[in-house]
Amino acid sequence: MELLQLEHFLAVVEEGTFTRAAERVGRSQPAISQSIKKLEEELGMPLFARDLHDISLTEAGRALTLYARKMLAARDDAMRLLGSLK
Repeated sequence: MELLQLEHFLAVVEEGTFTRAAERVGRSQPAISQSIKKLEEELGMPLFARDLHDISLTEAGRALTLYARKMLAARDDAMRLLGSLK
């Protein structure tokens, strides 16, 4: 699991679509889909329930959302701390 995958995951969660998430992070929609697919494969479970026009979080997706936010916040805090040590 990579932090970039978690950024992509949270972008989809927050934007509600893979297309808008891709626009937000400056990637193509297929790149975001592939990133999420790899994350789901690594975890061994789907994070989103998909139908023709909608996506929703699975139970695993809801659980990961909390941890992904904490992990990215910890990264950002570390970067701020290290930046202040220059």
